[in-house]
Amino acid sequence: MVESMGFLEKLGSAEKLYTFDDVYIVPGRAPMDPSKVDVSTRFSRRVRLLIPISSSPMDTVTEYDMAVAMSLMGGIGVIHRNMPKEQQAEIASRVKSAPPIPTSRIYVTPDEDCSRAYDDLRSLGLRDAPLVSADGKVLGHVRAGSLRGCSGRPVAEFAEPSKAFDVRHVEDALNFLESGGSDTVAIVAPGNAYVGTVTFDSSLNRVKPSLDSEGRLLVAAAVSPFDLERARLLDRYVDALVTDVAHFHNVEAMTAAKVMAKEVSADFVVGNIGTYEAAVDALTVVERVDGFRVGIAGGSICTTSSVGGAYAPALWAVAAVRDAIDQHGAGDVPIIADGGIRSSGDAVKALAAGASSVMLGYLLAGTDEASAPLIRIGDSAYKPYRGMASRGAMERRFAVDRYTRASKRVAEGVEGVVPYRGSVVSVLADLAEGIRAGLGYAGASNIRELWEKARFGMAIPKQVPGELFRASQ
Repeated sequence: MVESMGFLEKLGSAEKLYTFDDVYIVPGRAPMDPSKVDVSTRFSRRVRLLIPISSSPMDTVTEYDMAVAMSLMGGIGVIHRNMPKEQQAEIASRVKSAPPIPTSRIYVTPDEDCSRAYDDLRSLGLRDAPLVSADGKVLGHVRAGSLRGCSGRPVAEFAEPSKAFDVRHVEDALNFLESGGSDTVAIVAPGNAYVGTVTFDSSLNRVKPSLDSEGRLLVAAAVSPFDLERARLLDRYVDALVTDVAHFHNVEAMTAAKVMAKEVSADFVVGNIGTYEAAVDALTVVERVDGFRVGIAGGSICTTSSVGGAYAPALWAVAAVRDAIDQHGAGDVPIIADGGIRSSGDAVKALAAGASSVMLGYLLAGTDEASAPLIRIGDSAYKPYRGMASRGAMERRFAVDRYTRASKRVAEGVEGVVPYRGSVVSVLADLAEGIRAGLGYAGASNIRELWEKARFGMAIPKQVPGELFRASQ
């Protein structure tokens, strides 16, 4: 037993904490073309995704725009909790009300000069646009052809009857656009409130969103296990609640989570955990665990391993937790691998080790939809990115919510910037294709089959072709 070990014996019996850089997937016989590989999965017991990716609840990553984009692309966004609970709930509610299709803010206003509106439409390559009032009501539709040659007159004089579709009938909007009569249509909520504009391009490139049973976009939100009032409020809107604790394997945290799980109806995901024992204790104490968020100190901007000396890298932690789940009869509890995932290849390794999905921060932080502002340094564009245990993030959390529980006084994260990467849509599309390719290399047609067929290998010496080239420089 550990208690009887001497200190030298403890060091000598140190476990091998495998990271993503330590192992590779050994290629296997592929049953099909990678394009046909099924990467659908479960985020939690009842929340199903079309791609195995969620966005991290970081205040520089996931708010409204990211949450909507994640769901539109088949994943799910987890809204961060570094804000008043009312604001977090309002964002979740807006995601649920958003149309399950990409929209833009393309419209003209009633008092706008008609010649300017004509120039704007021509520059966008559009034949028409919705007419929207200052208070957000759709008043009609305007065609560029009607504005040609006009000058000094308000756009409202050229309005035609509205071409708008209810947010619950976006398929009809797409079919209308495909008929060729218009380039744009307005999507409206009850009361004719403008939600967004769907363009002809959207009808040609239809996304496959992850939806709930009522056809609404999926969304999750982060909570502290000690903030029951916030959890109750969010429970009205979200599909899953994700406990946001650096070290969930804590008696007080697990006891509080046990109470919270009984008070909410949304799926209840607990974490972060990093060991076999943590999974067993969580399953024992918390009567309803609908998912595990797994990995400690593996994130690109997490400094827990240097500040506290603790480390449970996501790859090793996922394998340990999957063993605990399987050996304790809880095999239907999904694992979310969180931390240190820098590529689609890392995501494949996490899935092969027993995860059902991966949670990303760094890979999404530089996108348009990330909640941090775009900044320029010289000729390059960047977005701020920080760990949720960084000094700045903790100060914001304590400032916006006076009920925040200050369990630690030392920062365990850093702040910096990441390169601007454009829309998260293209980033997610590339990641999903990379994951499909990885499953194909492993000889798997879906994620559950990957668990059974994947084989890990270690490079000896620890170099792969690209590293050999760099080493020679």
